[in-house]
Amino acid sequence: MKIAICDYKEPLNRDLDLERRFFTEALGENTQVEVYEHHGDNEALKNAIKDADGVLTSYLEFPKDVIESAPNLKGISIEATGYNYVDADAAQRHGTAVAVIGEYCTQEVATHTIALVLAVARSLKHYDRQIEYRHSYDWNSTSGMIRLDDSTLGIMGLGKIGRAVAHRAQAFGLTVIAYDPYCPPQAAADAGVRLVSKEELLRTSDIITLNMLLTPENEHILDDNAFSMMQRRPVIVNVSRGQLIDEAALVRALDSGRIFGAGLDVLEDESDAGVAASPLVGRDNVILTPHSAFYSDKALYECQRIACRNLIHILRGEGDDVFRMVNDVDVSVNSR
Repeated sequence: MKIAICDYKEPLNRDLDLERRFFTEALGENTQVEVYEHHGDNEALKNAIKDADGVLTSYLEFPKDVIESAPNLKGISIEATGYNYVDADAAQRHGTAVAVIGEYCTQEVATHTIALVLAVARSLKHYDRQIEYRHSYDWNSTSGMIRLDDSTLGIMGLGKIGRAVAHRAQAFGLTVIAYDPYCPPQAAADAGVRLVSKEELLRTSDIITLNMLLTPENEHILDDNAFSMMQRRPVIVNVSRGQLIDEAALVRALDSGRIFGAGLDVLEDESDAGVAASPLVGRDNVILTPHSAFYSDKALYECQRIACRNLIHILRGEGDDVFRMVNDVDVSVNSR
């Protein structure tokens, strides 16, 4: 049996012996575990997985042609909660199960969300750069700063992470509202959050955080039209997926002063070249972090453990034990 761990350089910069141990202990000492570092060449990726039974990945794209190039591929396990990088429908037609992880970094992402809110709302990057690079100790060099306990936080996506953000925000005295058409009203009420329409949230929020999974329905949920509805010059924070925001529209909103600033843990293009070319880089009122909201040592371990267990269960034909399978594949045939 062969497992291919496939990713970009940065996600592979971790203790891969942990994954190797999980796989060999569960599937046998003869299990081959190979690592492939992707540099943009899908033909090389196809070659790396051509005889693989399972793939472990975080952010690598697996389109239809790549999946179909691996005749023995039984499962793709994603070390993340989202799966927009993998063509799950094509995988289903190919008989390849796609699995994601879930509860492993809720607290970290919620804390990172609030950290970005505070950093942008308090103009910390502006002040730090002013002192570090201009040696100027002037508190009055910016304006428009809000008082948190007079402000409204609008959360887009009131799942586990959204509710954890609400809990933290309430400690700062923020009034919390949310837009989530799938959230049960009682769950919102239990969290002390009032559910509102998307339009009301955009109009009345001083801070807007994106804490939702990316789907075809909510891609570019913040676009020119959404920014035009914002009346209170809000802080925008995104810790979910870059594709939730139309970045060209975000740049226009920043340039026009429609929004106060942004804290972004994710971008539409997270490659080094994409980051280098991004017009969001170098702004005093934009704080960027490298898709790191999930990270703590404990969360990283749980991420690796759950993703490995998902793939192990798929390869053993134990579909009921997979944390979450996002397509409909009968993996029981793998146990034969």
